[in-house]
Amino acid sequence: MGAALSIFVLLSVSVFIVRVAAVALRITGLPDNGARFQALSAFTGTGFTTTEAEMVVNYPIRRRIVGLLMIVGNMGLVTVFATVVVSFVRTDGEPGAVASQVAWLLAGLTLLWFLMLNATADRILCSFIGKILEATTFLGKRRFHRLVQVGDGYSICEHPFAVGLPLDKVAELTSTLADLDLELLAVRQSSGALAVGADLPTSLGQGDSLIVFGEDAGHEALAISAI
Repeated sequence: MGAALSIFVLLSVSVFIVRVAAVALRITGLPDNGARFQALSAFTGTGFTTTEAEMVVNYPIRRRIVGLLMIVGNMGLVTVFATVVVSFVRTDGEPGAVASQVAWLLAGLTLLWFLMLNATADRILCSFIGKILEATTFLGKRRFHRLVQVGDGYSICEHPFAVGLPLDKVAELTSTLADLDLELLAVRQSSGALAVGADLPTSLGQGDSLIVFGEDAGHEALAISAI
């Protein structure tokens, strides 16, 4: 039972790490489903090439989250594999011992699978993780990410758009940015498409982010206004 319990704990920790990474990606503005998929893909080293993957690669903080997840994922998978091998070697091939280890492991995996598919448990866990991350990390404090430092005090930054605010029309938003001496360069839509110039959308939605140029003070003021 001890070996099966060790494997169960390792897998549980792995699932928890993926959940933490997914919530962190969601806080940066990535859609929830996309955040979950990209976190799982990075942790397992699957490396699916999708439009959402481009949204991760083109976003500095997301790259750091996914990069760390890849490292932890490789370490975790190797540990699980090693634990499985050692566990069955210790049974000396005895049918009863092997059957016992398999039975306990299947029971643990069934419980873990149930918890993963339980919407209520998942919602509570993700909500708890989100509150902890927002309270203890910069993810909940700094709502924009510097892409390029253009000069002394000037930079191009990406600001996630807060859904539900009245300034969801690009024309209205442009006027608000002008008051802060900021200029809207592009909109990165939730699909990953980059809209520039005449291709700018008329309204903003969930998962969209604003790529803005201006003084650092203006970026800070925009972040405080929670647009």
